[in-house]
Amino acid sequence: MVLLGAIVLTGCMGVGVQRVGSAAAARARVDGVADLTALAAVSGGSGAGGQVALANRADVTSSVQHGDIVVVRVEAGGVAATAAARPSR
Repeated sequence: MVLLGAIVLTGCMGVGVQRVGSAAAARARVDGVADLTALAAVSGGSGAGGQVALANRADVTSSVQHGDIVVVRVEAGGVAATAAARPSR
């Protein structure tokens, strides 16, 4: 009986670890898309940023320019991320 309990517990832990890993991977992906979108927007305008987000199956939910800095917020699969970029000097 103890062995069965240990097997069930191990299975549940495996599922939990997989979910945490999947959430971390989704977050990292959206962070990367936000970075790329901000870089595209600062170098090619908001249209270029939107195209990058769309190509990565994400939506730009906000794009604001503060001087030469562009701040974007993107969302994909229920995960959101914000990134900023400015032109190189």
